[in-house]
Amino acid sequence: MNSERSAKLRRLWRRGRFHVAPENEHVYIAAISSAARHPSRAPRRLALAALLLVAVALAWVLLRGKSHEYRLVFPSAGQLVKGDVVRIGGTAAGTVKSVGLSDDDQAQVDIAIKDSYGRLHEGTTATIRAEGLTGVASRYVDLSPASQTRPVLDDDALIHGDKTTSIVEIDQLFNTLDVKTRTGLRGLIKGSADWYDGKESAANRSSQQIPKALAELDAVAGEITSDSATFEQFLTQTSAALSSIADHRDQLTGLVSNTRQTAAALASNTTSLSDALHEVPTALDRGSDAFVSLRPAIGDLRKLTDATGKDTKQLAPFLDQLTPVLKESDPAFAKLRQMFAQPGQANDLLDALRDLPAIGKASDRAFPSGEKALKSSSKIFAFGRPYVPDLTGWIRGLDGAAATYDANGHYIRALPVFNAYTFSDDADGGHLTPRPAAERGSNPALTNNNLNRCPGTATQAPTDLSAPFVDDGALAAPDCNAAETPRATG
Repeated sequence: MNSERSAKLRRLWRRGRFHVAPENEHVYIAAISSAARHPSRAPRRLALAALLLVAVALAWVLLRGKSHEYRLVFPSAGQLVKGDVVRIGGTAAGTVKSVGLSDDDQAQVDIAIKDSYGRLHEGTTATIRAEGLTGVASRYVDLSPASQTRPVLDDDALIHGDKTTSIVEIDQLFNTLDVKTRTGLRGLIKGSADWYDGKESAANRSSQQIPKALAELDAVAGEITSDSATFEQFLTQTSAALSSIADHRDQLTGLVSNTRQTAAALASNTTSLSDALHEVPTALDRGSDAFVSLRPAIGDLRKLTDATGKDTKQLAPFLDQLTPVLKESDPAFAKLRQMFAQPGQANDLLDALRDLPAIGKASDRAFPSGEKALKSSSKIFAFGRPYVPDLTGWIRGLDGAAATYDANGHYIRALPVFNAYTFSDDADGGHLTPRPAAERGSNPALTNNNLNRCPGTATQAPTDLSAPFVDDGALAAPDCNAAETPRATG
């Protein structure tokens, strides 16, 4: 009889009398089989199975993730791809659903924001940013929600380009440079490569001396600062001298240009110049002999000048034109003389050169002192080095605590607990009794009894095992326990 009833129920179920999803078929088959074996329990078990299915469906509806979708228009997508993160206040709040083109051929980015962040409001801005320097295409969308007093944006709302900003790529930066600038930059990079080609070891040795040079320079700056009045006077006089030079920059420019051309001409023919200098002593000896030989001819030369007196009259116009030039150059040379030699003390470049030896002697004393100070400070830095993870962990924790914000801005929510009293409930309504000083802060709810942490345990242990810091040398901490970490239980 039971087998006939079970078969009948199966036929009814297959004919559609029982509307059950295929994946739940085994549940009803089991219920039907049980009902066939126990006719009195069949209605109860069928009701329980139906109730279970309703609960599962309700949980799926309530617990499934909801989101709000919006469309953003950017001038350029900046290598943004589907699946990239959408952040609000530095926290991941959604994802990029798709990247395409808008009707006006701009980049349209569809995003989905978690329902827990609520809806966006009019005035919300978006910026495409880079996650870091580790990848070329590491991008995310940074949303800055508008005030909640503004109207709410509906789902699938469009945020136009006046509220969005694309990322600036390095290629765009280079494209702003003209051809001449790019050519010069390319030549500079190539020239630097040629300069250091084969000299890498020397360059490394030179770079190792930079910290020492900076330390010595810092000591020199300290000495200069200690006598700031003299240094200020030196700067004032130097400024006045440079101002005088600037007033005659045109004349000095011409002088420098002519000097440069002369030096270039000399540099282009150094062999001839060297030969000429080599022959100068011999030429002077021969010239002396020649002048001795010419002494008898001075009388004849005087007669010659008397005879040519009429012809030298033509030099007068030339000298007339040379006179204005000499007059114009006279103030410039007067200023130069004033710059190098003025009446008084410590007011010109000559006095500055005289003071340089004293500064050199002071620096001779300052450099050893600076070296000694650096050696002494190395112990301080060595002692503080193990605590760098603790310091950075504190800064990161404070940054995370202030990441949340509302319409008024960022805020930190804190609840101080001192555990300094015990509460006793009685007929009078309760009393607070002070705890002994040794028991304050010992509540298990306030601490995990990690009281002997080693340096570097403020954050989770890194994969390179560089923390916690355990040393057998001068920084040894025999009372610390390397097993105590922020995640350890007391």
